[in-house]
Amino acid sequence: KRKIKKLLVLVCAAIVSISASAQKGDKAIGVNLSYGAKVKNIGLGVKGQYYLTDRLRGEASIDHFLKKDDVSMWDINANLHYLFDVAPKLQVYPVVGVGYTKWNVHFVLLDGKKKSASEDRLAVNLGCGVQYQLINRINVNAELKYQIIDNYNQLVPSVGLTYRL
Repeated sequence: KRKIKKLLVLVCAAIVSISASAQKGDKAIGVNLSYGAKVKNIGLGVKGQYYLTDRLRGEASIDHFLKKDDVSMWDINANLHYLFDVAPKLQVYPVVGVGYTKWNVHFVLLDGKKKSASEDRLAVNLGCGVQYQLINRINVNAELKYQIIDNYNQLVPSVGLTYRL
């Protein structure tokens, strides 16, 4: 019986360490690589996360999409994620949030003068993501987000890494 109790305690300790997850008040920082379907180019971003509860976290992010065909874009987002455990170290989550986007167009007039124009737009973000804990404080994630932006709607798939502080 003692061996069984020791084994049971060891198994419980292993399960707790494997499925260690964030707790209310935890913070994380990260980077991501994305693709903007409307701007037709890659984006680089940084993000910060704050766990409001053990399952609900807020995320603030800034992304810059590289210039292509004379168009570039950047956005600032505030999203919420609700984490669902699907396996040890693996979670899925819906994405709901808002964003502010800035679209820039650079062009050359017939007389050779360079001009640019820009538009600011508000966005609604809807999507889903999956997160896997690589090691104790480092997670890798993949996300598919649809940005609803007046005349500029775009699908934004991304992959990223976060480090929990």
